[in-house]
Amino acid sequence: MPDLLQCWSPLIQGGFAIFSLMLLGVVVWLVKQLLKVLRDNSKVIEQNTEAFTVLSTTSQKTEELMQDIHDQLLARPCLLKHEDD
Repeated sequence: MPDLLQCWSPLIQGGFAIFSLMLLGVVVWLVKQLLKVLRDNSKVIEQNTEAFTVLSTTSQKTEELMQDIHDQLLARPCLLKHEDD
C-alpha cells in the first residue's frame, strides 16, 4: 500500500498545485471585481452629492416662493362678507 501512495504522490502534488493556482486566480479576479465596484461606488456617491445639492437649492427656492405667496395672501383684504353686515 505505501508503494501505491508513492506512485500517486506526484499526481496528488500536481493536482494540489493546479488547484492552488486556480484558487489564486479566483482571488485575483475577485479583487479586480471589488476594485471595479469601489470605483463605480465613488462615481455614484459623487452623482448623489450633486443631486442633493440641486435638490437643496430647489427646496430653498420653493420655500422662498411659498413665503412670498404667504405674505401676498396676508396683505390682501378679506373679501368675505359676513351675514351680520
